[in-house]
Parts: sequence; structure tokens; C-alpha cells
Amino acid sequence: MTVTARTQPVARESVAATRALWSALDAAATPASTLAILAALVRTLSASDYGILVIALAASGLSMAVNPAIAAATTKFISELSGQRDAGGRTVAGVITVSLLTVSIIDLVLLIGTAVFNEPLSRWAFGAAAGRGQHLGAVLLLAVLAIGIQQLETVLAAAIRGLERFRRQALIELVSRAALTAVVTYVAWHTRSLEKILIAQCAAYLASTLMRAEALRRLLPGKRLFEVASRAEAGALFRYGGWMWLTALAGVAYTSADRIMVGRSLGAAAAGQYNIYVQITQLIHFVPASVFAFSFPAFSRLAAQDNVRSEEIARAYRTYLLAIGMLAIGIVAAMMVSWPFLLRTFVGAGFASGQFSAPGLLMVNFLLLAFCVAPYYLLLALGQARVVAVISASSMLAALMLMAVLIPRYGMEGAALARLAYGGGMLMLLYRVHRVMKCI
Repeated sequence: MTVTARTQPVARESVAATRALWSALDAAATPASTLAILAALVRTLSASDYGILVIALAASGLSMAVNPAIAAATTKFISELSGQRDAGGRTVAGVITVSLLTVSIIDLVLLIGTAVFNEPLSRWAFGAAAGRGQHLGAVLLLAVLAIGIQQLETVLAAAIRGLERFRRQALIELVSRAALTAVVTYVAWHTRSLEKILIAQCAAYLASTLMRAEALRRLLPGKRLFEVASRAEAGALFRYGGWMWLTALAGVAYTSADRIMVGRSLGAAAAGQYNIYVQITQLIHFVPASVFAFSFPAFSRLAAQDNVRSEEIARAYRTYLLAIGMLAIGIVAAMMVSWPFLLRTFVGAGFASGQFSAPGLLMVNFLLLAFCVAPYYLLLALGQARVVAVISASSMLAALMLMAVLIPRYGMEGAALARLAYGGGMLMLLYRVHRVMKCI
């Protein structure tokens, strides 16, 4: 009995370390690909064309706000199913079918809407730049298509994570992002065409989606990816996803609105420059959130098991919170020391000059968000989606109102300052976790 008691914590720590390693590799794939593509695009496209591409992807991403909610709900429900002996008739394939069907319908509606209202949407997104060429409508439509395919890919990845197959997900992510980087970079260097770059992006996302679908199918009982879901199963997914939709809307609006506002107020080139700052500094939050993404399905599985004590969940939460905080602070310190080098490496020597105020404010903001990663995952796993949604939406609205006031007056510095309202507001999640843990 003594040997078993001593070896069980060691085994749990070993499993957690292995999952963290694969989650870290999974996390590294996307930012590494994004920065590599960024370095290629800013060297092949003009400042205006790069800014137009940034605005197009930001606008199309804003229209897909509901889909991250579906992905998060997919991970939670599949994790719960894996941790329950009696699933009440629910199946993993049924959850996946409902999620993919929902996302596909949303994508189709948005594509049709973008095609029908292409001209007014282009004027809204690109402002003065919309009058310079007819190709901007096609750029916006292709951007919506690229984001739509990516959302299907995201749901499949969420399902694999929900099954806690982090090794398989990480390997797929590394291969798919390497292929995306190679294809987009090749097309950008040889064509310098926004339309062809987006077509290449669509093709890479489609290939990745098919690869993930096949990998997921092999993990399921009977190797069946699709299965007719019950009405109760779909209803439960949508009830949880409804609050998650509000949370996702807040996140997408927060990440996209300021780039659109900067582009409309200061021009496409300024939007591109601001996007470069965001792409680099967001690693402070993105890396910890992705490295510890395994904690979301792990918390969901623990919460679904009747024999798990609250002390076990609390101990895991405190460990993850401390580790995330230390990782985020380390990234900030390294980034501050090497900021000129980062700009020269990913953007070019000609861009290395300029004020540090906007990047500095962005670093502070993403550091605040990093401290919200652990409470965010825990509250969602405990079914507190409503609380998370209210806090996220309130913080996002405060940030948007500040953006409308500060961006026209202070430009990029105003956009970065307005983001602090979101990061600061999300710290309420820490207080909420403290209250919830007293009640379980």
C-alpha cells in the first residue's frame, strides 16, 4: 500500500509532464508558422497589400465568432464522455457530427452572405482602400472561405484533444502548419498576389482538415466519424455552446476590431504594422494557453467523475496557475530584451525603428491574459460557461468603447491601451474560481 501511494503521484506527474510536452509542441506549431509566414509576406508584399490582407482576415474572422464556441463545447463534451461509464446514450461520434454540421451550415451562410453583399462589406472593411481596385471583393470572399475551412479543422482538432490524444494532435499540427508555411511562402514569393495567397491557404487548410478527419476516425469505436445524434445530445451541446458563443464573440471582436479600426483611421499600412506588433506579443498569452490546453479536457474529465475530490482539482489548478505565470513572465522578459532582434528577424532591418509604447502596452495586456488561462479552463470544465461569458463580454465591450475613443486620437498606442480593459477585466476569473472552489 505504501509503494502504491507513493507511485501514484509520480505517475500522475509523469502523465501531466508528457501531456504538457505534446501540448507545447502543438502550441509551437501555430505561432512558428504564423511568424514564418509573416516574415515572408512583409518581404514580398507592399505595406498596403499586406495591410489589406490583415484587414480581410480580421473582418472574416469577426464573422466566424460562433465557431470557437462549438470547438470548446466539443472538447468539453468528448472529455466528459471519456470520463463517464454511463454516457446516457451519448456518443463521441454524435457530438462530432452535430459540431461539424453546425459549423458547416454557419460557414455556408456566411459565404453566401459575403458573396451577395460583397461590395458594401468591402467598403466597410477596407474603407478608402476599397475604391482602389475591384479585386478587394474577391480577397474578402477568399478570406471568409479560408477562415471557414480552418473552423472545420479546429473542430476536428478539438475532438482529438477531447479524447486526450495530445501526441497525435501535436504531430498533425506540426505537419499541417509546416505544409501551410511552405505553400503560402512559395506562392507569395512567386506571385505576390493576394488572391493566389489566399487560394493556397484554402488548399492547405482543406488538406489538413481531411488529414485530421481520417486520424480522428481511426480513434473512434467502429472507426465511424459520423453518427446520428439524439435531440437531447444536440440540445445539451447548444445550451453549453450558447454561452460559449458569447465568450468566443468577445474574444474574436477583441482580436479583430482594433485592426479594422486602425486600418480605417490610419490606413492599411498602419494596420499591417500594428498586426506585426500583435502577432509577436500575443505569444505571451498564446504559448501558455496552448501548452496547458491539456488542462481543459483533464479538468472536464475530473469534474465528471464522482469519486474525484475537490482537493485534487484545486491542487492541479494551483500547480498550473503557478507554472503558467512563471512561463508568461519569462516570455515577457525575453521579449523585452530581444525586441529589436525580433523585429529585424521577422520583419526586416528597415522596420526595427519606432516607438516601444504600443508593443510595451500589448505585452502588459497579454501578460494579464496569461494569468487568466488556468481559471478560464477550470471554470469551463466545471460548467461555469455563463460566468465566463458575462465576464468576457463585459470586458470586451469596455475595450471596444475605449478603442472607438482612443484609436482616432492616439493611433496604435490608443489601440494597445484600450486592450488593457479586456485583460484587466478578465482577471475577475481568478476571483470567481476562488469562490467556486469553496463550494465544491
